[in-house]
Amino acid sequence: MAQIGVRTSEPDGCVSCAICCLANPQVPDPFEMIPGGSVKIIQENPTSAAVKFKAQSVEPAHHHTSGHEQLVLKGKMSVWNLSKKKRYDLVAGNYLFTPGGDVHMVKYHEDTKFFVKWHGHCDMFFDQDLDTAEMAIDE
Repeated sequence: MAQIGVRTSEPDGCVSCAICCLANPQVPDPFEMIPGGSVKIIQENPTSAAVKFKAQSVEPAHHHTSGHEQLVLKGKMSVWNLSKKKRYDLVAGNYLFTPGGDVHMVKYHEDTKFFVKWHGHCDMFFDQDLDTAEMAIDE
């Protein structure tokens, strides 16, 4: 007989209680969208994600349909908002909002982790290739 507050599992590790299954949704595994980066989707539409990038990684110029907010948890990064012709140097504890449609590129100076939340569904449209981005940042 089931007991209140006691979780039971099947031999394969699957929780048998329907409510427990709902409380522990399947979250997709992290994936690499850009070399050196790992994205783990936490929630969809509006999308939020935990993101990690290795030191010296670069995100080429790109834009999103929706604006997004990010909070740096660890590391150091520079974001160039090419639409506004501004550079933002961010470290742990810093927050940045990028409006939808603004073209931006990023360089990670250290291993970096951040939380990002889009104001809608996450999409990413590249405005340059990785080689061009790396050359532009090195100048």
